[in-house]
Amino acid sequence: MARTDLVSDALNQITAYETLGKRECVIRPVSNLLINILRKLKELGYIGEFELIKDNKGSVVKIELTGRINKIRAIRPRFSAKVSNIEKYEERYLPAYNFGHLILSTPKGILSHEEAKKMGVGGKLLVYVF
Repeated sequence: MARTDLVSDALNQITAYETLGKRECVIRPVSNLLINILRKLKELGYIGEFELIKDNKGSVVKIELTGRINKIRAIRPRFSAKVSNIEKYEERYLPAYNFGHLILSTPKGILSHEEAKKMGVGGKLLVYVF
């Protein structure tokens, strides 16, 4: 079966490994967008270190799981969010105020919703995590 969304497949795999209580997860195939999302998740403290391994068949990412993820999902379709509309999407996807993060793709790079509001930029919604 063909993969249509690498980010969604990878996040579902991370959720499955977290649910099983595993300490690490190996994801293949990998995209640049997925690597940037993983960097942001590491910065926010949801995952530990991750390592990009290149081999003959393509790239593989080995992720250290910390057990902090309750739910992580890709947002499909990728809605455009203005700065003024980010709170609307917070209410829709996050369970409580100041609990969890939305990750956006903005002209300034991959940012959390809090950083995007501080910088005053909007973008495309990619992921929610709590």
